[in-house]
Amino acid sequence: MRALSCFALLSVAAANPTAAQGDSTGLHATLHAWADDAWFAIVNRDAAPGGRLSNQGILQRFQPTIDPDYPINLIRIRFGLLDDHDWYRRANGGRCYAGSLNTTHFAEGCEFKQSVPLGTRWSADLHFNTADLPEVSRSLPRLGFIRTAESGFFFSLESTLVPFKPHTALEAGAGWRRPTRELAFFVGVIDAFNNFIYGGLGLTGTAARDTMLDYDRQPLTVRVNVDQSIGAKWRVESRAGVMRPATLRAYPRYSPDSGFRQDEGYGFAGILVEHQPIGRLTMGVFATYIQAVTDRTPLPDGRALDDFRLTERTGQVGGLLLARLPSHCVLESWLGRNWRPQWQVYRRGAAPDVDYEDAAWSGQAAFASRPEQGFTGSVAYDFDLRDVLPGAGEVPGTVEAPYGRHNNEIRLEFGWRAVNQYTFELGLAVDTDPGPYGRGWFGGGEGRFVLYW
Repeated sequence: MRALSCFALLSVAAANPTAAQGDSTGLHATLHAWADDAWFAIVNRDAAPGGRLSNQGILQRFQPTIDPDYPINLIRIRFGLLDDHDWYRRANGGRCYAGSLNTTHFAEGCEFKQSVPLGTRWSADLHFNTADLPEVSRSLPRLGFIRTAESGFFFSLESTLVPFKPHTALEAGAGWRRPTRELAFFVGVIDAFNNFIYGGLGLTGTAARDTMLDYDRQPLTVRVNVDQSIGAKWRVESRAGVMRPATLRAYPRYSPDSGFRQDEGYGFAGILVEHQPIGRLTMGVFATYIQAVTDRTPLPDGRALDDFRLTERTGQVGGLLLARLPSHCVLESWLGRNWRPQWQVYRRGAAPDVDYEDAAWSGQAAFASRPEQGFTGSVAYDFDLRDVLPGAGEVPGTVEAPYGRHNNEIRLEFGWRAVNQYTFELGLAVDTDPGPYGRGWFGGGEGRFVLYW
């Protein structure tokens, strides 16, 4: 009943600004989850369905198991704005989500993190990220060592722990951190040991890995994180990363002229600006952008199919509104306009070119009861109104259905919450405009679990 009462209490809170002023608890969003997804896409290329050398690029948007309902499924299944911000401000914990994509498949993802003190200044941090989605199958542990001074200045060293040794990534960082502020700079190298293992150790491949890899230009990376309060009511968060242009040669171990050379470039940037006029209310605007370029040319005896240039872009702008209402109720909402152009040109006509772009209005509005401890419930409206833009409708032959479709869902959720300890939620979506998939009103079910220690 608490969740349903939030609708009535919204008008009371709007008409009673004095009561809102008395609540000093802040409500915030973060770009951290978005930046992690963008970063993992380039640092963990083996997680792509086609592996490190997939001809579908880095963002992997045209997998055959992706249907027009996929964008709204991700909105429904994954963690919300408040849950994300709460997660990233804690050092130790685990969280998982799982939800129905279609009749036979789930989308699943988990994160675990543990920080262990190694004396007064040093700590060891272990992170583990998994995801089982149409465009990625990830199992990525990372181990880092951090030295933090009393003033907040730090430096760090981190390595991915992957089974295929040549694709280990290393990163060093430095900066300044406080619980609600950060200015950090990181430099790294992807596939750090690739040339040493293949060339320096004389690796000749195996039955499972008979493709030789050699970097002419090693992929070096730079990342910057900024999270800064401006006065008492404003906050700015920005996260960006870029991989300098890299060149890789891939060829069969017994036929070195039969492979291809691949030039790669990648970058992402996002900014979030929040304004908190009173403790119970946060308004914000955000913008994000990702670009990936894959330019592949065949070696002298290579295939014509390996002669193409692929450009992938994703951009989004939008706003958010977070409000704390009486009786433990919260309004959590966001609205975004996003664009996803993609071009793939085969220079010799070995395959059909791709000239594609879709654009969508996407968003979410949820009224939730979030007590410090006890029963939780929420009612939400999720939508993704996606159209393929005129003149840009060519897609790869593996896609069985057009991506352009309007999706609207009403989502009902319930669970139990103990602040600083755990949260458990289960939900069900009602599809208000069922598509041609035979599921009727059933939009899918989902569950989330968060544990802190």
